[in-house]
Amino acid sequence: MLPAQPSPGFQRVAHYYNRYLLRRAFHAVWWRGVDVFTAEPRRPLLIYANHPGWWDPLLAFFVVRRTGRDGYMMSEEKTLRAFRFFRWMGGFSIDRTNARDVAQSIRYAAERLRSPGTALWIFPQGEITPPDKRPIAFFKGVAHILRRAPTCVVVPAAIRYEFDDQPRPEAFLDFGAGETIRGADVSDLVGLTRHLQSRLAERLDALRDSVWERRREDFALALRGRRSISDAYVDTVARLTGQSR
Repeated sequence: MLPAQPSPGFQRVAHYYNRYLLRRAFHAVWWRGVDVFTAEPRRPLLIYANHPGWWDPLLAFFVVRRTGRDGYMMSEEKTLRAFRFFRWMGGFSIDRTNARDVAQSIRYAAERLRSPGTALWIFPQGEITPPDKRPIAFFKGVAHILRRAPTCVVVPAAIRYEFDDQPRPEAFLDFGAGETIRGADVSDLVGLTRHLQSRLAERLDALRDSVWERRREDFALALRGRRSISDAYVDTVARLTGQSR
């Protein structure tokens, strides 16, 4: 197992570069429910999110830096070996083909949740999956982590990417209400896994409906991307016709 090697100096630099990458890739990043990160800043959080695309870990890092949390993230071992700097950003590995490695990763994750202010991200689907695919299926690792962890706040996070009237997509993050779970009270791992799957499915459905109905007022703007060709075209037409945008 490859443990995290968080580097505060690297993370500060990576945060600015990460913002640059996100601004280039997306027209905008929107979020709602993010106050769960700041309501009780000392309480450890376990965030379990769906995994619709390559950008998910970088969005998670963006959220952690913006909210002042001490972030960690479970990632496939092959990914960490290919992108070693992820370990400096709080990434640690899991190799699901090796039962001993899985057990070690679960213990390591649970130990991180003993530190105040930690935000531990898990993508329990284990692979990139379309956000509308049902039923949602988790590996049981997240339940095993919670059984070994002390009391922590457990948060479902829905992620979605959509094109609208812009050449670049928009990213949406929707955080559900935090749920306090005490490790000593966890006995039914299958039942807990089903419960977490259900909560994430509810958030994904709510996010889909808000996005498809174009209810932008439901979200706060987390990051504005660079001006697009569409923006420039609309501004030019407005100037030529004397109309305000």
